Amino acid sequence: MRVKSNVLAVFLAFCAFYFFPGTNAVRAADPIIVKVGAYEYGVVYFYQDGKAGGIVPKLINLLNGLQDEYQFQLAETSSRRRYQALMNGELDLVLLESAQWDWPDYDVHYSDPIVREKDIYLALSSRTDAQELFSDVTAHRMLCVLGFHYGFADYNGDPEYLRKNFNVLLRYNEAEVLDGLFAGEAPIAVVSAGFLARQFVQDPGMRNRLVIAGKPDATYDLVSVLSKDSAIPLDAFNKLVAELIASGEVERLWRQLHIGVSG
Repeated sequence: MRVKSNVLAVFLAFCAFYFFPGTNAVRAADPIIVKVGAYEYGVVYFYQDGKAGGIVPKLINLLNGLQDEYQFQLAETSSRRRYQALMNGELDLVLLESAQWDWPDYDVHYSDPIVREKDIYLALSSRTDAQELFSDVTAHRMLCVLGFHYGFADYNGDPEYLRKNFNVLLRYNEAEVLDGLFAGEAPIAVVSAGFLARQFVQDPGMRNRLVIAGKPDATYDLVSVLSKDSAIPLDAFNKLVAELIASGEVERLWRQLHIGVSG
């Protein structure tokens, strides 16, 4: 009787293993979750009409469409919290960052370059001294984003350092920076090229109200920053990114998001 019971148990285990969901066989085929951090920045990630937009959600969809071993999932963070979120395991990677933005202080991996962006100085076209302002931006008050890194400050994004060494007004995002410029809070604003391009698409007449400095604040490659314990190894991630870049889709999306303003 014990032999029959053992045979029956083996048979039932065999059936459960191959035919019923929730078993080890099914779980083994589940994709590995990769948590992708994103925060409001230019056309990298933004909200419009209550919906998430920008290149990050598009790249996540493309990465998931390339393969089924990993499932990339969007995980929102903030410009100031992103460092700790990556280090404490809330995130596996932050998709588009510059390696110059405080990351050298952390033990992380950098992907190969994905796209290239620049930050630009703006003034109101109603001013007659716009070019004079741009010739020495640090001599004037500037509107900047809290947690962002700027060339004029050698990429030191510490709020106290910026307030102590420069005449800056720090705002939550680039939309508030632009609003502050139009409100006369400061004569100069610093925004990303992608953000400005999006504003021009939404309001074509805005172009005539602004003067763009001929020299950008900074131009930089955007990479992905992966934690040492990332769910996806750096080599595997780079291979996926290389495949996307080779397809031309990354460049097409980036150009589309920079119409009218070179990025």
